[in-house]
Amino acid sequence: MRRERFFVDAPMPPPNPTTMAATPTVFNRVPVMRYRVDVTPAVGVRAVVVAMPGFLGGAGSFDPLARSLVKRANTGGAPVEVWVIDRRANLLEDLRGMSAADRLGDPEVAAGFYNDQSVTIGGEVFGGYRRANDAALSFMSEWGLATTLDDLRAVISRVPQPREHVILMGHSLGATMVESYAAWDFDGVGGYRTLAGLVVVDGVASGTAASEAAWRAGSMGGPFGSTAGVEALRRTGPYFTSLPILGVGALATSEIVARRAALSPSAVVADPSRDRVLRLLFSLTTVPPLTNAAAMGLAFDDTSCPLAFARMSIGRPTGGPLRMVTNPFASAEQLTVPGGRTETYSWIDAPMSAPPEFTPLANAASAWSTTPTNFGEWYFPTRLSLDTSIVGNLRLAADSWQVREGIRATHGAEVDVPVLAVATALVGRASAFEGMRARVAPTVGVDLPAAGADRMSERGFRALFVPGMTHLDPLTGADDGVRNPVPGLVAGFVRDNTRGMVVVGP
Repeated sequence: MRRERFFVDAPMPPPNPTTMAATPTVFNRVPVMRYRVDVTPAVGVRAVVVAMPGFLGGAGSFDPLARSLVKRANTGGAPVEVWVIDRRANLLEDLRGMSAADRLGDPEVAAGFYNDQSVTIGGEVFGGYRRANDAALSFMSEWGLATTLDDLRAVISRVPQPREHVILMGHSLGATMVESYAAWDFDGVGGYRTLAGLVVVDGVASGTAASEAAWRAGSMGGPFGSTAGVEALRRTGPYFTSLPILGVGALATSEIVARRAALSPSAVVADPSRDRVLRLLFSLTTVPPLTNAAAMGLAFDDTSCPLAFARMSIGRPTGGPLRMVTNPFASAEQLTVPGGRTETYSWIDAPMSAPPEFTPLANAASAWSTTPTNFGEWYFPTRLSLDTSIVGNLRLAADSWQVREGIRATHGAEVDVPVLAVATALVGRASAFEGMRARVAPTVGVDLPAAGADRMSERGFRALFVPGMTHLDPLTGADDGVRNPVPGLVAGFVRDNTRGMVVVGP
């Protein structure tokens, strides 16, 4: 399998109407991670699965699932490519330290570059993480849903006959984005006309819209509490959303920890920057010695990770006592964390746990350390969260205030593609997709393989819940053919709802 990155030129967003700052040309493109059969030239494929990550997600988050889909399809004789979107905000990241660490096979190069500036690259020190209220970023105020979907449209347009070959998949908030794309008006034509099917994974549009007042002036409804409205956002930001308390640096630290876990899982490394993050996550005064595998596992396992949207079922710690602490981000939850101060903790991997869990440490570490992209989106645009909160039922009237503000989600009732909807820990139940089932067209389009299938049939709309899976397990879980149904479900959906062959290029 070959994994490569290409870029697609994208339209320029409008300037910030308050500061008049325009997006610099260098950011008017979309990075795409392409997974395909490792041959030159590229072979014809049955389908291209275009995947949209969720909140704070980069293309690396889809890495294990993308690999599984390409492998399954190639084995079945009808090759598939997977194109994972890295939204344009990923272009703001300084990944030179990660890239250098990978070239040299030494994660400590990245640690020295980002953490204490003891390492220079090309004679330059790391300039620091961007600040959410930096006036130089005010052009990001217009990187909302319209910009994101125009970018997505530019990528899908690279596939010939997309109505026959493109399956659009979204995870978490990315599920709302891809459903919005299907309902979006592109010069009078709904986005669904460029799709053969939709896959939504542990996410779905709510069906209700925030008020115009909340969108303009702000509310308490954001992912981490209060959210600035678009008017304040345009004036002073914050132009991107980062983890509360932890900040952008926690994402970079996670990428360094993942590289250590991938290369030297049993080694014990002293890292004050990592320990600062772990103390905050686990409410610890002292972090005991940890193998690299244990540091990675504790940071992301569902029993110890305080951030629900970042959890995987990845195994369990061993080597010392454990204790329960209150989740600092959700006071009703308890976390299981190291209770010792001097014992060295190691990690029992997911397949060896009793009972076995979904995500092997190698999958998690690979996804978090994949280059030239990464798992997280360091600078997720605040405007994108604002706009996804107002799409409503995706059947917006042409004279609605949302359409007036550029939210062109008017074709929801016409969306005639088949749907696969998978719920895990965030959505929580298959019935959460009933609103989506009700708002799309009643039958599958006559020009599609499942022509005429109604939405109560699995050919028209299949919704299911996978018990025990965390929010990230559908993307990172092992394709074992037994406990994890997601790769097989998606691969079967792609096979059943596309036809013919097409040759695609970057």
